[in-house]
Amino acid sequence: MRLTHQLLSLAGLAVLMAGLCPCPGQPTLGEPPRAPQQVSGLPGRVIPLMATGGFSANPNSREETRAFYNALYLSSQDVPMGSSADVSSCWPGTNSPAFQDAAIRCINWFRAMAGVPASVTRDDGECAENQQAAVMMSANFSLDHFPPANWTCYTAAGANAASNSNLALGSAGAEAVTGYLRDFGTNNFEVGHRRWLLYPQTQVMATGDVPSRGAYYAANATWVFDANLFGPRPATRQPYVAWPPAGYVPCQVVFPQWSFALSNADLSMAAVSMTSNGVSVAVTLQPYQAGYGENSLVWVPMGLDFASDTAVFPFNGTDTVYGVTITNINAGGSMIGFNYTVTVFDPAVPGVDYVAPAISGPAQPYVNWANSYSCVPVNNSQVTGYQWRVSQAASGSLFDGAENGLTNFTALTSPGYSVITNTPVAAGHWAFYLVHPLPAAQVLQLNEVLFPAANTLLSFKSRLGHATTSEVARVQVSVDGGSTWEDIYTQPGAGTNSPGETTFSLRTASLSNCAGQPTLLRFDYDFTSGPVYDTVDPKAVGWVFDNILLTNTEALVNLTTNATATNIFVFNPPRTGNYNLEAQAVIFGDFPIGWGPVDQVTAVSNATPVIRLSSPVVANNQLRLDFTLLSGSSRSFTLLQAGELGGTWTTNTTATLTTNGAGSYRFAATVPPVKGFYRVRAP
Repeated sequence: MRLTHQLLSLAGLAVLMAGLCPCPGQPTLGEPPRAPQQVSGLPGRVIPLMATGGFSANPNSREETRAFYNALYLSSQDVPMGSSADVSSCWPGTNSPAFQDAAIRCINWFRAMAGVPASVTRDDGECAENQQAAVMMSANFSLDHFPPANWTCYTAAGANAASNSNLALGSAGAEAVTGYLRDFGTNNFEVGHRRWLLYPQTQVMATGDVPSRGAYYAANATWVFDANLFGPRPATRQPYVAWPPAGYVPCQVVFPQWSFALSNADLSMAAVSMTSNGVSVAVTLQPYQAGYGENSLVWVPMGLDFASDTAVFPFNGTDTVYGVTITNINAGGSMIGFNYTVTVFDPAVPGVDYVAPAISGPAQPYVNWANSYSCVPVNNSQVTGYQWRVSQAASGSLFDGAENGLTNFTALTSPGYSVITNTPVAAGHWAFYLVHPLPAAQVLQLNEVLFPAANTLLSFKSRLGHATTSEVARVQVSVDGGSTWEDIYTQPGAGTNSPGETTFSLRTASLSNCAGQPTLLRFDYDFTSGPVYDTVDPKAVGWVFDNILLTNTEALVNLTTNATATNIFVFNPPRTGNYNLEAQAVIFGDFPIGWGPVDQVTAVSNATPVIRLSSPVVANNQLRLDFTLLSGSSRSFTLLQAGELGGTWTTNTTATLTTNGAGSYRFAATVPPVKGFYRVRAP
């Protein structure tokens, strides 16, 4: 049995004796840091930022907010840390740039949603000090903004970082950032961590993180003070800074504590009231506390549990509008108030303002010909370009009993055990195996991109042994490239007093809801919270599955993704056959927001072109002649002209050919002042 904590309480020892380990690093937040008295030596420039910043959000639009969440917030989650830190030897190490960028991106996402400048940059010098602070917190199983010099792994640089940072134990990276916005715990009634992350003046932050490893908890230190701390306040979207902000807000980031900040105002006598779809909602004001970021009013609706790190804001799946009214704010001697609405919604569900980037163009494109296609433009002010993807379909039916190892799967698992086991097995010599040596999701993801039909079925033999109710065996699918996952099979553990399953059972799941959509599939041995069985012994604990069978499905092969600045693209199939075309918009240069419907086309050999001409327009000796290629293909077109009906056709060598859209073209040319006749020929 592996110990997960060096300092165990009697209750923890009792759990160990029962065959369990307490969760290493149940997320914990300490007190938020107090502002320093002076800013000399802090990073950053003493100039205000423009309100537009790096990212911008439009909470007034459900679809833009949905895309912003799915593309940017979700891309900041679950990024591998790639850490070289070793808490046991007090070595701070470094983390992967992608992991560090993800944490800063998550901060900027929250700032953009809140309407404050969202171009916070990372200071690598402070990151190095934050690494030392994170090591200290993990090594001492505690959080302290002023750690004593006799602490294990103490360094002066780490102590300096601790005094300037939000601190978390049991979480790291973007997960810790979300924890700071949640600001759980009875000691965080003033949401000070949230207030520092949303402080408008801040331009530079830094993060330091260590992973949960062995006996040590994960830890995070996020540097929140820079040289702009006492500088001029930049413009914000609203005069106030609220969380959740006014407008559409994804349900996943609406937390039990709500807050409203107004610079240089006294909110000590302020009152707040709320409605839900017009019905009054009970609210409880938290004790007023200044000194953290901007002065803020904090309240808890509906008597929710704000102390728990897992408590969720209630949501029934339907867009819900909350009205907020705040009165009795003392702003420079004047009593003022504000009204706004927050619409809580599910970002996995498109709204009425969603427009799919459906593709139009030839159903039978010609081989070795630049066939023109376009997709419906996405109505999103954040769009900076498009991507289009081409693929072909092959049989996706599959049987895998683990006899060939991980040929068909990619393992995203914790170190310390093998995902292929020879005992127990349902048949043959090998089976797949997932367990929790650390309290984190253990995943086997199918390498193929499936293209299911209405009758596509998955079956497998499953045995879930010793497992707590916090350990859940799931089979999941994703139709948005892995941004979001949907369960098609779930089985929680039987609990601490049960041995679980001792034999294999046949399990089945339908993929019918994914019919006609590119689909990812994975086996996920998930962890929610609480204790886990962590003995790496497939005979006793964990999830063993075997004889995976997929029937009646295709798989997408030869996938190629291309970028384009506009919604128009050219497809040049190299050979005859069936192809799948998809398009998606990209926001902020790097973040795709989801593929549109698949357009299935059949590439054929070149045929005689059929051209339909529009009436030519001649004005000021200039000709405009639009035409459409109805069928066939051609590598070029020629504009012919004749001076009179029945006259000799000659080639206009000065004509310029442009593309109007999918299969639509225009010739523009200078013509003689004498009226003539025109036609287009495809060589």
